[in-house]
Amino acid sequence: MATESHSRFFSSLKEKYHQKVILDTDTLPDYFRDASEIRVRPPAIFFAENEGDVIEITDLCREDGIPIVFRGAGTGYTGGAVPVPDGLLLSLEHLKKLEIDAGRKMAFCGPGVITIDLMKEAERHSLFYPPDPASYDESSLGGNVAECAGGLHCKKYGVTKDYIIGLRGVTVEGEILKTGVYSDGELFDLAGILTGSEGLLAAITEIAVRLIDLPPKGTTILAAFDNPENSARAVSEITRCGIVPAVMEYMDGDAIACSNQYEKAIEIDNAAALLLFETAGHEDQLQTERIIHICRIFRTIFLKSEGDPEQAENLWKIRRNLSKAVKASAVRKISEDVCVPPSRLPELVAFVARLNEDYPVRINSYGHAGDGNLHVNFLAATEGGKEDEYIDQGIRRLFAKTLELGGTLTGEHGIGLTKKEFLYLEFSPATIAFMRGVKEVFDPQYMLNPGKMFC
Repeated sequence: MATESHSRFFSSLKEKYHQKVILDTDTLPDYFRDASEIRVRPPAIFFAENEGDVIEITDLCREDGIPIVFRGAGTGYTGGAVPVPDGLLLSLEHLKKLEIDAGRKMAFCGPGVITIDLMKEAERHSLFYPPDPASYDESSLGGNVAECAGGLHCKKYGVTKDYIIGLRGVTVEGEILKTGVYSDGELFDLAGILTGSEGLLAAITEIAVRLIDLPPKGTTILAAFDNPENSARAVSEITRCGIVPAVMEYMDGDAIACSNQYEKAIEIDNAAALLLFETAGHEDQLQTERIIHICRIFRTIFLKSEGDPEQAENLWKIRRNLSKAVKASAVRKISEDVCVPPSRLPELVAFVARLNEDYPVRINSYGHAGDGNLHVNFLAATEGGKEDEYIDQGIRRLFAKTLELGGTLTGEHGIGLTKKEFLYLEFSPATIAFMRGVKEVFDPQYMLNPGKMFC
């Protein structure tokens, strides 16, 4: 609840900025939450139109001690963009600059650009922007930077941080921060510090990314298994053999059922797990043969390869639809993304199957098998009650097992609110103290995105 002085501040913003400020936030309930479904009503929402707006509003908030939470498209799963009850929600979604410098293989983008729009614009110049989170048709580049998003192509091509060549940002002091191509020189990797910082350090107002030549489309391979562990063993063997396809995705049987119920993509009987591959263009034939051979070793029950891009896209629907499909199948979806070395993926997959047996809660999983990143979804059939206790127990056991297997608690979704209490399981007090030290250099009063991660 905003204090009386805060309410006066927000009223003065409305008088000054008119349509850019929304005080009747009940009319915009989607801005109360992100994909975590944690809901907090903000007393005011400011829609910045340019970097100058961000500077002005940051100065005003700092002078009055008003917390700020930055928001892009609100597709994050850990509560990183959830507002605070006494602060301003600062939306950057209208900053949509999108310029391609084809000669230098670069793009200059506003944080509000939707990922797929950058990808399509790059393709018009025969260029490719590889980081493609499953929400690429909804997520914004600013959010991708905040969480260091990965995607289906992450094993071969890398994640968001591997393509950032410069950032412009606004600090809590209202100063413009320039890194990489926006600066005259850089001694410290400030872009590396800002990428993945979840809005705790500065507002990102422009992003310069590296593009690569558009690779030729390879072959799509769909392999179904009657045992999830066999599919995970196939992934481990493919990795051990040094085969690096452009895409290597995993889905368990319940995830397959959700996707097919949402939109029928392919008829597969008795599939307990599915692997989807896209081979790399110039290595297409050899990779295809080796992947099919390994999948057969691990007793695949269905194999289909498709070289025609349009036909292949039908196979990919089963994966691209997953996030929406799983969400539509439950009253609530609690999604945790954990990551283990690919060699330990069979153990993690087996553990998720045990969780399904141990609790009367529907649990399914899918993810980027190439780097061992598994999205484990706990699907609640009710709001609250005993089911929440089971889910909480399951999540705690999942995190403990992930760390036991030498993994990390977050592959690409960040810490935010939902994983805040578990941060201490993975990082030592000394490491977290250094993280706090970085925060305090940028934001000594903890005004930016308060309450998230370690704040």
